[in-house]
Amino acid sequence: MSEVAHETAVPAKTPEPLFSNADLRGFESDDVAAGRVICKMLSILFIYTLIAMSIVSYWTAAQ
Repeated sequence: MSEVAHETAVPAKTPEPLFSNADLRGFESDDVAAGRVICKMLSILFIYTLIAMSIVSYWTAAQ
């Protein structure tokens, strides 16, 4: 007689989410705050660059 292996199908378990809804809302608010800080920082650096460029241009033209 030949033996036949029968595989039993195990129902797939739905994985639990890694983060709760409260965690996701916290991540979203942290991302918004970080985006605002980065935007302010880039704006300040852009204004600094314009001022520095203007001073150097005037300094170069005055010589």
